[in-house]
Amino acid sequence: MDKQETLEIRKLLTKNNCRIDRIAGCFVDENGQVITDLKDTWRAMPEEEVEKYCELFRKTLTGKQGKNLFHLEFPLREEEEGGRQNLMYRVLQDNFHDPALVQGFCRQIIQNLSLMGRYLILLGHGAYDIPAKSSDGTEMDDASEYVYLFLVCCICPVTEIKEGLCFDEESLTFINKRSDLGVQAPEVGFLFPEFNDRAPDIHAVQWYAKKEEERHPELIDGLVGGDMPVTVSAQKEQFKDIVEQTLGRDCDFENVKSLTEAVDEMLKEQKDNPEPVELGKTEVRRLLHESGAAPDSLGQTFEESFDEMVGEGGTINAESIGGRSVMEIRSPSVKISVKSDMTQMITTRIIDGREYLLIPVQDNIELNGIRILNSRRLQEDQPEERD
Repeated sequence: MDKQETLEIRKLLTKNNCRIDRIAGCFVDENGQVITDLKDTWRAMPEEEVEKYCELFRKTLTGKQGKNLFHLEFPLREEEEGGRQNLMYRVLQDNFHDPALVQGFCRQIIQNLSLMGRYLILLGHGAYDIPAKSSDGTEMDDASEYVYLFLVCCICPVTEIKEGLCFDEESLTFINKRSDLGVQAPEVGFLFPEFNDRAPDIHAVQWYAKKEEERHPELIDGLVGGDMPVTVSAQKEQFKDIVEQTLGRDCDFENVKSLTEAVDEMLKEQKDNPEPVELGKTEVRRLLHESGAAPDSLGQTFEESFDEMVGEGGTINAESIGGRSVMEIRSPSVKISVKSDMTQMITTRIIDGREYLLIPVQDNIELNGIRILNSRRLQEDQPEERD
């Protein structure tokens, strides 16, 4: 799913445009035992509660691809009878009418999830009559091509809300409020099927993780199977290793700065394209060549490095390695942050046999919050000597 498609489905999870028609799920204790199953009271639920549920569902479609959102494909074997995709598809098509089917699906989540404490498994079923679009991109509500049935799941920690003084509107005074259980933002969740090319894609799931490093691979394996998604951090590390190994002795400040600026410029040119900018072996080789890589290093050295880090035929998402608003320069004892559109003012120079980074000193500089004057300003402010 690209950004526009994710946004289109998120809009269906708002109080005033909610396409959820049923909810289900269960409340689970610290030992993985079900405390209670949710009863479907969706249509009779007060607006305030509907809004809270919608907010939780929307969270599972929030974030950045490769950091919070991940495209997962089912292995073909999982679409056969008894497979993971087959079970999820049956739950979707049943529309939560069979309690035993829903409970069985929730038990599968519990058996495969490693999560400390109590948590809520919340399932939402929805239907979206997808409006067709004209050639100029205008939606035609009276012309629909598909009905998108979807299942959205969020798994939310349930924690105690601390005791404290709260204002009581009836008595117009502050009273001591006892500790209650509160549902927190989702830790993990998913949308099935994916919404690709504005149509259902029953072969894939969009996975959500609150934290990139906590995608809950054990649950992915239990519900989807197949390969683990590559994170933004992993792609940054892959790209870093490729650059360092390929450039070798040419991996200096100017070449790396040129490479960074080239990736940023590519993303600017593609900013209106909802599709992610993927860099294959050919694109990465060209960027390295334009950034000063020696021709001989772009042969076997580069080929082996790219295939080892990314895999033959693999790609790197340009947004994972570029598009930063600030360029950071680090050493064990120094950290310098420069706005990306100002990096051209940084240069290097050899002085007395040592290499230095040169950053022009401008006005309005502060040291520990104290405004200081640079030498040029001091010279300008000195009165001219008279003969």
